[in-house]
Amino acid sequence: MPYAPRRTTFVPTSTIGATLSSSTQHNTILASRIAEKKQELESLIQLRDLSSNFAAQMVQLQEKLATLVDGTEAVALIVSNWDSILRAINLASANLATREEAGKTNTQQGDSENGKSVVDPKSQLPEPFVRIRINKEDVGKTSS
Repeated sequence: MPYAPRRTTFVPTSTIGATLSSSTQHNTILASRIAEKKQELESLIQLRDLSSNFAAQMVQLQEKLATLVDGTEAVALIVSNWDSILRAINLASANLATREEAGKTNTQQGDSENGKSVVDPKSQLPEPFVRIRINKEDVGKTSS
């Protein structure tokens, strides 16, 4: 029985070394890309965490600003009342000044008449203010 001649391929060792070298380079490139992707993943995780912290801080800031707005409205209401308060103080002070002038003329007349001056301590104080609270409940009680 005759056998067919076998084909033998001769691969030079330099080609085998080149193939191993090529696959090693390919593995090194893949390993470096994997390392880059891992670094990118870590950066993205860190970015996600920082973004969530930033969002939480923004929510807190929004709550504080809402409180500040409420406080500002209260201050604006108080400041709007200052005009009437200052007018009332001015009226009381004007009345005090009128009393002082009247007291001085009375004192001068008293000095000339009997040589003594008597100053009423109550006349040196401004008019007392009376605060009357007006609430819806109070108005309903007084009107019925």
